Amino acid sequence: MFNGTGADILRTYILQAIAWLYIGFVAALLSACLWFPRRRRQKIVWAGAVLLVFVVPLCLIRLEDYRISETHKARYKKAKALFDERCKTAGEKIYKTVENVEGVLLLEVWPRSSKSDWRDPQWSIAGLPNQRDGNDYIESFVLWERPSGSPDRGYLINTKDHARYDGDKMLPGYAFVDVKEADGFVYRYRPRVPPEFKIMGRERLSGTMARYAISFRGITTNPADRDQWVAGMTVLITDTKNNEVIAEKTWYSFNAGFGSRSVDISHWLFAHTCPTSANGKMRGLSPFETRFFVDQVLKPKQEN
Repeated sequence: MFNGTGADILRTYILQAIAWLYIGFVAALLSACLWFPRRRRQKIVWAGAVLLVFVVPLCLIRLEDYRISETHKARYKKAKALFDERCKTAGEKIYKTVENVEGVLLLEVWPRSSKSDWRDPQWSIAGLPNQRDGNDYIESFVLWERPSGSPDRGYLINTKDHARYDGDKMLPGYAFVDVKEADGFVYRYRPRVPPEFKIMGRERLSGTMARYAISFRGITTNPADRDQWVAGMTVLITDTKNNEVIAEKTWYSFNAGFGSRSVDISHWLFAHTCPTSANGKMRGLSPFETRFFVDQVLKPKQEN
């Protein structure tokens, strides 16, 4: 019946009600201890017993909570300083841009992940945790972009949805994507027109692969960063004809919850990331950060 914010509010009210009932119960016991015994010594003994049984344990719990909170604050301060230092080296380096690119080559596909990965400080792709994975990663390179109407990037749509909007305002994706897959072969993916059940078609490539390749790597030069839940990721664009890196972009992410299982917002998916998203956000990056970087370097042919 209740979920999300409503459930949280209900839970808060219930806990507050229980707390007040507990306070009322202890107050009633203290009143009874001070009222009914005739002798002053008895009053003090019984009141002390109530405090010892019902109040002192709560005070000890609160002190422990405070100690944990202070420890977390100190750890957070240290980790945040490390994250801020790493962010100074984050961002893109574009050495060359290419116009009218029809297709790209993916040397690897963003691996799929699970909840266990999102709480793992050693998760290999935690530097860019919100990136779409698997088939969605491939698909992102053929989708069209509907502009947001602001300097920030818009959002991606398939060719079927593209027909519903003013096509002149859409920004095209690539006409095809070549992918090196686990069986050792290269497959070419193309958008289906219209995309009835699948957005892309797939066929084994027998001809020449796309010239420009996209790859990614987790940053492992600072392994101690992971102890502070700071992770980095770099995406590379390479001209395979010259074996030359023509652009690269690095992101860093920081999980301020340090993987705590007590709240969902501790997941890597809710981490702070720099630089800010193509959508202008530091948290909740666009799931298409790689595509939005690549198409600024390898500019899709307008007729795609």
